[in-house]
Amino acid sequence: MISKEGLGTRIREVRKARNLTLKELERISGFSATHISEIERGKTSPTIGALMRIAAALGKETSFFLEEEDLSEVAITRTAGRQPLPEEVSKVPGDYLTPGISGGRVNAYMLYLDPGDTREVEYEAHGGEEGVYVISGQVQFRVGEREFFLAPGDALHYPADRPHGMKNLGEGRAELLMVSTKRVRRERSSNGTTGRTF
Repeated sequence: MISKEGLGTRIREVRKARNLTLKELERISGFSATHISEIERGKTSPTIGALMRIAAALGKETSFFLEEEDLSEVAITRTAGRQPLPEEVSKVPGDYLTPGISGGRVNAYMLYLDPGDTREVEYEAHGGEEGVYVISGQVQFRVGEREFFLAPGDALHYPADRPHGMKNLGEGRAELLMVSTKRVRRERSSNGTTGRTF
């Protein structure tokens, strides 16, 4: 969890970037300028309800202020700068396409299913939703008890709150673009996804 000092700094930075005075933020949020100043200086922590109102007044998602990592508002990943996904978490080779942005809710990855590897990669149910787009290969995708056969150009969008998995049905490598509302992290955390290979 972000420290109250870090939270206050983020609120102050966004307020100043919006060219708002404490009095103007008081008018928009309904909280006194004195109270907002104390939050910005790390003297007190806002309740979740207060933070939600301040975030809305500043035009930001509440998660923007709670994100532990200090992420940019705009992020770019060049082809040469892609970082590999941690295989102990993703269970298949892949690359990060997005490093994440402050308060962001969408993350994108490339996943590669090796040729001749017909094991199903199964992921436990978790919060959020995911979408997959097949760039190359033939893939069997499972969401709960339902199975879907995907060819290049096919896409699938599903809630991730049930077990789901995939396997390569073709002879060549399958390449998939995955978009998720969960960030794949090396450490196990509430923001990461975990998978098992069978």
